[in-house]
Amino acid sequence: MALLGPQLVFTIVMTTLLQKIIIPYHSLALWLIGRGNLYFYSYPSDQDLKKAAGIAPNKGKRKRNRLENLKMQLGLEDTFTVPKNINLELTTKPVHLVHLLLLEYLSEFRWLVDFSCVALTVYTITELYYAVIDVGSELNLSLIWLVMMVGFVVHTLFHLTALYFQTEDAGERSVCVTFSFFFLVIAMATLVVDEDILEFGLEDAHDEFLEGATAFLKEKTMESDGPMSLITFKVILTIVATVIGGILTFPGLRYAKMYIDAQKHYCEKRFIIFGLHISFLFPLFISLMWVKPVARTYFKSPNLGDGFDDKSEPLMSDETFDLIRFCLIPIFCLLRFCLTTVHLQSHLNMAKERFDSMKMEAGRINSLELQKMIIRVFSYLCVVALQYVAPLLLLMSVSCLLKTSSGISFRIFDNVQLYSFNSTRSSTTPSNSSTNDAVDAFRQATEQFTVTLDALRKVFCPMFFQGIYSFLTWWICTSWFISSLFGVLYHTYLTR
Repeated sequence: MALLGPQLVFTIVMTTLLQKIIIPYHSLALWLIGRGNLYFYSYPSDQDLKKAAGIAPNKGKRKRNRLENLKMQLGLEDTFTVPKNINLELTTKPVHLVHLLLLEYLSEFRWLVDFSCVALTVYTITELYYAVIDVGSELNLSLIWLVMMVGFVVHTLFHLTALYFQTEDAGERSVCVTFSFFFLVIAMATLVVDEDILEFGLEDAHDEFLEGATAFLKEKTMESDGPMSLITFKVILTIVATVIGGILTFPGLRYAKMYIDAQKHYCEKRFIIFGLHISFLFPLFISLMWVKPVARTYFKSPNLGDGFDDKSEPLMSDETFDLIRFCLIPIFCLLRFCLTTVHLQSHLNMAKERFDSMKMEAGRINSLELQKMIIRVFSYLCVVALQYVAPLLLLMSVSCLLKTSSGISFRIFDNVQLYSFNSTRSSTTPSNSSTNDAVDAFRQATEQFTVTLDALRKVFCPMFFQGIYSFLTWWICTSWFISSLFGVLYHTYLTR
């Protein structure tokens, strides 16, 4: 049952749905940006520009050579200049699939969003399955889905960050490198803070890992004081945190720009403005839940409980606090998901803002440059969507890994008697001796694999992963919020 359980059925079914139905026909990614909920500004044609600028169109009186006729047929006529304060209004069109097909990173966006949706669905079904049925030491296949999800998200963020190093502008590279060193300093300062202030559980995680690794090496008759010291362990985490902070720099800055622009475009809709502010401050609130004097110590204080029921008992237990802290992350991701259209539309409105800003200037501009300025905003839609969605998916996947390693339960099925598969079964002895030998060989190999897996579980115990995932969850929220905060300060005070 450990090899052919219901989890394998979930995996096969969801893989088939992902390949045959979701990606080709019912893509969540295309539903997010291609169902007509977004509007982009289309660039004016040459005829519209000439008409608005008062330029007489070619009458065709003079003789055209073959090259000029070919350019005219292909719409590649020679460019011309128009005044920047041209009297022209841009037209909008709804974004549909036909407009998205030529955009870069559409396939990456579709795969990342659709795969993450399937991975989270498999994880949710598996958690319900684990809550009802006692599976013993069965391997949790949903964790493999989550690890793959983390890998795809990190790979996408690395690829998007590499784009800024391939441009001729050195300013973007400098920003990324500067923020990476800045996050390096913050990570080093964070990891030296006492566990009574920031409760990651890294010291307990290292102690459990060291104890399990030492016992494993002794079983293999290898003398060692331990594979890794606490300093080395924290240095590795510092490097990982620096890399994560670097790849979350531009997504945070991009989100800050969309956050500010969305407030301008939806200033009359107070409910959306309230949601934007809550969405912006939510990562800070989640990060504070790991500050022990601010969160756990406060909510477990008997004085806080006295104000409610006159009993000298804490308001909540440790298990309840861990559950509430975990539930905040899906709520935050759901809120950002609901505001996807608002943020992406604020990005598309940049074309109108740039065009209106150009009309305030004096001089002339090339017609092709004007058209590029307008359509360039729409051409980056998939890149902006990836920068908006990828950090959410990374945070959600790491928090799910934290929930599983911490053993957090929703307590819905605590009073339900768990069903167990460990029932006695009658075994039949095969009459063929060769078949019997094959079964014995397979059984021995399975036992050896089980022994090795149990040994690795003692080394990489749940406490070890709990400390790492707890730190990574906090760090993703914190670094993302810091970069967003810097972006808000920059676009508010330094770009005027």
